[in-house]
Amino acid sequence: MNQGIRTLLLRLLIGILATIAGIAFRPFWDSEWGITTFIFLAWAAMSIGVGWAGKGQQHSFRFGFIVGSGFALSLIAIVLTKSVIVGAGLLIALAYIGIKTKFFARWGDESGSHPKQ
Repeated sequence: MNQGIRTLLLRLLIGILATIAGIAFRPFWDSEWGITTFIFLAWAAMSIGVGWAGKGQQHSFRFGFIVGSGFALSLIAIVLTKSVIVGAGLLIALAYIGIKTKFFARWGDESGSHPKQ
């Protein structure tokens, strides 16, 4: 099977399982520990997903950790202020700072993510 189709099916399966877990364990997600667990799982998933470049590619766990932490920080801002606009604004501000400081360009050069010619 084509590698692209495998990856797509794996991501679809993970999304379906996450939806089922959200519905089946609804009382837990509504409890006191639910939002904390959700933010931790979102941070872990983003850190691993962004840090893993795929089979045969160089891994950059630090980059994944930084991107996942920014995403988790915006989720915490949403929870504390009860405003999605504040969380989205924080995420946009972090991305803007990363672009202005050429953070993403540096990581792209260091990780060897550019195709070899």
